[in-house]
Amino acid sequence: MKITAVRQWVAEFGYYNAHYVRIETDSGVVGESEVGMRRRSRTVAALIEELGEYLIGKDPTAIEQHSERLYRDSFLGGTLLTIGISALDNALWDLNGRDLGVPVHRLLGGKFRDTVPVYTHARATETPELFAQEIRDRLDKGFTAIKTTLPGFYTKVSSVHHDVPAAIPARLTETEALPNWVWPMIAEYFEAAREEAGPDVKFMLDCHGRLNVANALRLADTLEPFNLTFIEEPVPYERADWMREVASRSTTPIASGERWANHYGAAPFLEQRAVSVAQPDVAWCGGITAAKKISALAETQGISMAFHNPFGPLASAATWQLAATLPNFMISESMITPEQSVYWDRYTENPPEVRNGEWRVSDAPGLGTRLRIEEIEKHPPRYEYDRNGTR
Repeated sequence: MKITAVRQWVAEFGYYNAHYVRIETDSGVVGESEVGMRRRSRTVAALIEELGEYLIGKDPTAIEQHSERLYRDSFLGGTLLTIGISALDNALWDLNGRDLGVPVHRLLGGKFRDTVPVYTHARATETPELFAQEIRDRLDKGFTAIKTTLPGFYTKVSSVHHDVPAAIPARLTETEALPNWVWPMIAEYFEAAREEAGPDVKFMLDCHGRLNVANALRLADTLEPFNLTFIEEPVPYERADWMREVASRSTTPIASGERWANHYGAAPFLEQRAVSVAQPDVAWCGGITAAKKISALAETQGISMAFHNPFGPLASAATWQLAATLPNFMISESMITPEQSVYWDRYTENPPEVRNGEWRVSDAPGLGTRLRIEEIEKHPPRYEYDRNGTR
């Protein structure tokens, strides 16, 4: 069996452009994948096209070899490169599963669990009272784990701008002074959320690297009474030493990793125990192959896995197939909102279903989800999403 073609479609997905890839073979077996990037979709498309040329004529079963060559032979690394590799890597795993008639989790060592817990999102909104309403809506939909963004810094954000102006300017750097009212205001939001949800619902907070070490520690102290599951990227993601200092002094677990480029990018954070929770993205870090290696490194340090996954059905399927096999898996992000669900059903057959905050592991061959190319072609990309966006 040899690879004969790598095809790609880019489609509008509500607030970003999704990239869909199909790898074809001379035996008729295909593999499909999905990646997304909230900006630079034309760059990602060109990268997938160039990297795909390498695969033509190759054996699709040599996944590890292709992962190594695509990364090393590109000379330069970084997450933009590994997004392109992820698209091809995940499609190869899907192809091999389909060829053998088994789910991808069988190829990865088999199920460690029958269900994969996932969390959803709630907007920080304009007031604590509105935030509590957002929490109630997610609870009524069956979720028991919810993440939000920093109150005051975010209210409603699209790919390229703040739909509602934030109290803290979007361009404020992590070293500029914050007003004194920030910390009690953030506490008010989580007090309202806890009152609405009770003590057992898991809350997580994403900071997008907006703080310096000193303010990240003030945030951790502020939130300690509310028993968060983790605080994500409190400081800029590039600095393992900054992250480690916060993690070592915070009683709330610190999470990071969505922007890691494969296991080499993850290693400094894991080896220094700069995080308690690792968050690689299977659609960004180099695919299932790289994410499995990151997970193994994390396991040796007693670090839990909580995959970043704000994208669509095939990206979710790849993430959760891997998550089902991992002893150190904690929880995965999901973006199954009413607005996003429209695209799941439009672009794929048999998209993953989450019920009561869990995905029941599928035994369908490959990733278990199939592209609807005729529908994808009806919804071209919107390149206004590629303008410089928000932090």
